[in-house]
Amino acid sequence: MEATISGLSIDPATVPAATKSNKVLVIGGGPAGLQAAITAFDRGHKVTLVEKKGNLGGLLYFTDIDVDKPDLRNFKNVLIREVEKRDIDVRLNTEATPEFVKEFGADTVIIATGSLPTCPPIKGIENAHQAMEVYDGLEVGKKVVMIGGGLVGCETGLHLTKLGHEVTVVEMLDRVANEAYGSYREALVWEMGNHGMKSMPKTKCLEILPNGVRVENADGEQTLEADTVLFALGMKTVPYDELKAAAGDAEVFIVGDSIKPGQVDQCTRSGYLAAIDIARPEKFVDHEYRGIINPA
Repeated sequence: MEATISGLSIDPATVPAATKSNKVLVIGGGPAGLQAAITAFDRGHKVTLVEKKGNLGGLLYFTDIDVDKPDLRNFKNVLIREVEKRDIDVRLNTEATPEFVKEFGADTVIIATGSLPTCPPIKGIENAHQAMEVYDGLEVGKKVVMIGGGLVGCETGLHLTKLGHEVTVVEMLDRVANEAYGSYREALVWEMGNHGMKSMPKTKCLEILPNGVRVENADGEQTLEADTVLFALGMKTVPYDELKAAAGDAEVFIVGDSIKPGQVDQCTRSGYLAAIDIARPEKFVDHEYRGIINPA
């Protein structure tokens, strides 16, 4: 699985072996947790992975539905298959409560509990739905206003546009998909325009109404009609302090979105780097990843 980890400034073949085989508990079955479990097992540790939902993949579950995500879906499925090929104890529908962590008695705990969407303090937010609900079976009307033009808002909006919905994205910044870069952002913005998806940068959402959104920009205030209003206004880390405390004297690593919500490649790198540091007296140190990997 080394090939799935891009951008490393080390040669995995030169990483010293672990000094002993640890009993490792990985909490969370998203990309960071999956990669950590794979790498930890390959380095000789006894690994148990617990996931509170009934499936692995974390937030990447949406790739099973989104019309534009076959490559990311395949990557998710590769990670899942690699876990299944190994003698890793996978426990689905299992929540790692502090009591569970204490009773498990791991030598090493890797916390990969991920992130959740934030709910902003916008007037009328009760009239809207979080964008990821689209992939959970939300019934979406013909006219859609998406509040938040980051990657999640743009990509979810494009998915809906290709399914025949009329989507308008409202974004406060000067441009949509601002956190994307290079050719991917260019292709995404082109695709949005090519399919008739509307973007309104430099526009503030003032209020969400039962049948629309009141916004303001350089042209003044206006109301955008909508059958469905969605919002994609960021993610927040799932609190893990109680789990970390419950680990006691165990070696603890925080990985993936549990550090800071980010991209999939950051998540898998952090999971990999944590796993190669298990039971090693001299921890891996690299300026590129300082802050991404966080041993307790």
